Amino acid sequence: MLNFEDYIHGYLHKPDYEKEEVRKSFDMVKDILGEEDGNELIASITIRLKNRVKVKTLVNGIETIEYVKTDWGIAKSVANALSIKVSKRFWGRKSRYVKMPYASSIESSKNWNKEHIHALIRMSDLKEELTSYEIETIIRSICLSFEEVNNHIPDSVIIRTFPFLENKDKIVGNAIHYICKSSTRRYPPLLRQLKNGTLINA
Repeated sequence: MLNFEDYIHGYLHKPDYEKEEVRKSFDMVKDILGEEDGNELIASITIRLKNRVKVKTLVNGIETIEYVKTDWGIAKSVANALSIKVSKRFWGRKSRYVKMPYASSIESSKNWNKEHIHALIRMSDLKEELTSYEIETIIRSICLSFEEVNNHIPDSVIIRTFPFLENKDKIVGNAIHYICKSSTRRYPPLLRQLKNGTLINA
């Protein structure tokens, strides 16, 4: 049982930390991922996007290319594409009808001054048996395939996997809290997945 209060001690002193809003997001992610099962893995993903991305537009019937600043909408598009591609790769035909349990959030980094994505994916009912290393390698390849991700920066994609069962190191709960930590009344960072896999504001 993941108790929200066990994961907040390092954040309570921060002036912009809104405990009750983070709690709501924490509970939402728990619902998305479902009951813990130590035989399954969680994939934790952080994706840092480029400052600017290439966008094609039609002007008077002529295709032009311009570079626009990465924003929330672009980050949401990447988060949505990640859910679709990961589900297709690991679930195959099944992903046409339902997507893998997937929780994601979009945050703005004060240091990078750009949007970045956090995601947790429950690696359940895979169509083939894979090691944690193979899973991480596949997901990394999918992330780096997006035009919006700078594949020349080593830490533009950070992935780790761990059993979906809490232990003394509190890995599961801390991972959930981490993607929820910036939740406020004015800005809910979580994206909620509809049955067809589309992501919307939580």
